[in-house]
Amino acid sequence: MSEETVAPQPARQWVVMRNASMDLRVGAGIVGDFPRALRSAAGRPHACALVSGREAPEEVVETLRLNLCDQGFDVRLVPLERGGRDLAALEALLSQLAEARVTSDDLVCAVGGMETLSVASFACSAWYGGVSLAEVPCDLPSAVAAAVTPLALGAAGRRDVLCQDGSARYSSLDVDLFDLDPAGRELPLALALMAQTAVCDSDRSFGKLWDAADDLARGDRDAWVEQLQASVKSRGKVASASSVAVRASLEFGTTFAEALLALSPGGASRAVALADGMRFASRLAVGQGNLSVDDMFTIDELLERLGLGTAPAACAPSAADLVEKIREVRLARTNRFMLAVPRALGRVRLTAIDDDLIAEHAAAWCASRPAEQ
Repeated sequence: MSEETVAPQPARQWVVMRNASMDLRVGAGIVGDFPRALRSAAGRPHACALVSGREAPEEVVETLRLNLCDQGFDVRLVPLERGGRDLAALEALLSQLAEARVTSDDLVCAVGGMETLSVASFACSAWYGGVSLAEVPCDLPSAVAAAVTPLALGAAGRRDVLCQDGSARYSSLDVDLFDLDPAGRELPLALALMAQTAVCDSDRSFGKLWDAADDLARGDRDAWVEQLQASVKSRGKVASASSVAVRASLEFGTTFAEALLALSPGGASRAVALADGMRFASRLAVGQGNLSVDDMFTIDELLERLGLGTAPAACAPSAADLVEKIREVRLARTNRFMLAVPRALGRVRLTAIDDDLIAEHAAAWCASRPAEQ
């Protein structure tokens, strides 16, 4: 076989999920060989519904279609014309799966971003008791989080109320599909999710990300191939923990981020909002005496090395509005006002926060905003 015809060899990683495990493959130029891996795992091929979001590159979908056919799958195209992440989007996908005559013995291969993959995960986990799902994320944040922590769906006029566990059984992360430009929108959010995962998982995970931070921040392809394996494995470990307290640690920084984004739409990016949420939670932990100042500064330095800045003054609401929105976001899903705060590197727990403490730190955060980012 000539050198030109040798398929790129992906790095392979088994990721623990709550109900099973996921076969994760990471590399450059590997998406075309993914159907071969699916054929090997599936045994005798049946039908395969190729689900594609509007954001999925046409050439990637066509490559998968051709190669799935070559592997003996009866491919049925399922383009998702309706976007969104709610019951209407779920019903639209389920209707298309029914039209494609997909059974529990078949395979669904979903290609797209976070919303597409989250809707596909919800649908596949319940379709005839569960149908095997393979995912091909098309952006970096989806590569980090979609398979193991898919987003919740909206229902009854509310956002994010139908929560779910990850249901993907196979995932192919081809870094050639991702935007590795540090000035883009994909890379910073993926880095923020990696930092969140590392602080929640272990000091070893934190140290690995720390060592790779400079290479990741400048978009080094080899560093991303290696770190994606580690971060997805770590995130799966936390999300699948038997302890509810451990699983809830992945809320680290998210409540603050949601509050800030709601108060300043079009202002801070989601990556910056999440990074500021982690900084804010770390300071609350120090204020409670649960986290050392050294660990707080270590988290700060990691975020800085990853290129994750802070929201400027133009994006900062009043301290009173910020506290009120943080409470509103948190109390929408629980009657207990608790925030995920770190107690050490690799240990985050939901903790009750004193009213005066959160007001003090909200005022300090708002007052410390730089004039420009």
